[in-house]
Amino acid sequence: MFSVGEDYENAEYIVFGVPFDSTTTFIPGCRFGPLAIRIFSENIDYPDMDEVCLRIADLGDLVPTVNVRWMLKRVYRVVEKIIGDEKKPIILGGEHTLTLASLKALAKHVEPTVIIFDAHLDLRSEFMDTRINHATWLRRFLEKKTGKVAVVGCRDFSREELEYAEKNVDLLISTESIEKNIDEAVDRFNNFLKDSGKIYVSIDLDVLEQQGIIGVSNPSPRGLTYIQINKFLNKIPIEKIIGLDVVEANPLIDRGVSASHGAHLISYIIFHQRL
Repeated sequence: MFSVGEDYENAEYIVFGVPFDSTTTFIPGCRFGPLAIRIFSENIDYPDMDEVCLRIADLGDLVPTVNVRWMLKRVYRVVEKIIGDEKKPIILGGEHTLTLASLKALAKHVEPTVIIFDAHLDLRSEFMDTRINHATWLRRFLEKKTGKVAVVGCRDFSREELEYAEKNVDLLISTESIEKNIDEAVDRFNNFLKDSGKIYVSIDLDVLEQQGIIGVSNPSPRGLTYIQINKFLNKIPIEKIIGLDVVEANPLIDRGVSASHGAHLISYIIFHQRL
């Protein structure tokens, strides 16, 4: 899907990968996620997909680095260029830290409504002696918050993170609340979206139900099913989406199952609502 399409000038969606997992603190390997998502994207089909694919350009991957600050600078520059050219970035991760740079670049142009699907809150003040990593990136963003933020599917977090989230995150929908009453959770989500402007979607694949088959860097059981996450995605108007990322696919663990889910979720977002 991503290997065919338009050149940059004529494209609506601009894909690029961030092969980075240097701050990963549990299972490394999501640096190989961008390539794996691309491979599995070739096995996706939808009615009229060829027409939509013609609006996609793939820039390839950023130059690899093990330095988190260099990675963030590179992501920032690329996203700022894409948004400045009135196009929409689709970022393939790589660890979730990359979203910090993407949101900072967006904030120069709009006040985005940020929707994060994640098992974790990523709101620690510091983790393993560093202030910028996969477990702290959202706190760094919220310290200079622009727009609104929702986190959906959270279930694995510290007391420190929960207390900070209750004060600083606009909407929290836990996995537990979805299990108890998904219709009520989706209604809360839909109400949150009513007065939203431009929307950025970030999907950490560890939000999904693991069942021992999905490889991610920080697995957490009791996640969302594909059907459940799509109930939320269905409420997001495609015309409001300004960008998205899918992160934490670790093909070294599951031989591509997580990458397959990532590719399908991207295609669902940009294709499904056009059908």
